[in-house]
Amino acid sequence: MVAKVPRGGPGEQVIVKIVDEIPPRLPFAGVPLAWELKEFAGRAQVEVVRDEDRVVFRLVSERSSYALYRDVVLDVKEFPLLTWSWKVAKLPTGGDIRERTTDDQAGQVYVIFPRWPFPRINSDVVGYIWDSRAPVGLRATSPQSSNVKLVVLESGAERLGQWVREERNVYQDYVELFGKEPPKVGQIAIMIDSNDTRSQAEAFVDELVFRRAPARTSSADPKAAR
Repeated sequence: MVAKVPRGGPGEQVIVKIVDEIPPRLPFAGVPLAWELKEFAGRAQVEVVRDEDRVVFRLVSERSSYALYRDVVLDVKEFPLLTWSWKVAKLPTGGDIRERTTDDQAGQVYVIFPRWPFPRINSDVVGYIWDSRAPVGLRATSPQSSNVKLVVLESGAERLGQWVREERNVYQDYVELFGKEPPKVGQIAIMIDSNDTRSQAEAFVDELVFRRAPARTSSADPKAAR
């Protein structure tokens, strides 16, 4: 069985599913077919679980760092809005994106814009993170790589253990962070790490959805006034 690549098309949205087909038994330990795992430090602990009627990833980090990648092909000019939900159960102790030595986060979602002919080194990346200490709204360049630009969406333990829905205009974020027009999206990544702080982290992540921006209605349109 070959996994389908979510692609932009005539529809209103592009769904990046956790699993294309729900396993017959949950929890399911391991990486679903459509995703690729990369371990940067330690061992990955990945499960597909059911949580509050959602089929989601459960990621656990024990002094480890790893990411799950899925191919996605679309133009964020056409599908600028990215929505997803995540829940953090444990934050890495003292994690803070502002310092190289504490660069650990439980919740991380990345949109990857490959640039050819060397996408591994030329890709631009917009990342959205749930940090332990950095303030919400902070925009920063990753201390790991200058081509990765980050936005802190959640911070600290106030909403620990709660499902939180996010929505971002990725096109707008890319232009503001990189100062240029974006190429097409090539991948999505979900990541967790706690290796720098030598601690633990745990997060749950639901499916991601790219949507078209809603059409603007003119005030002169009589239908808009109804």
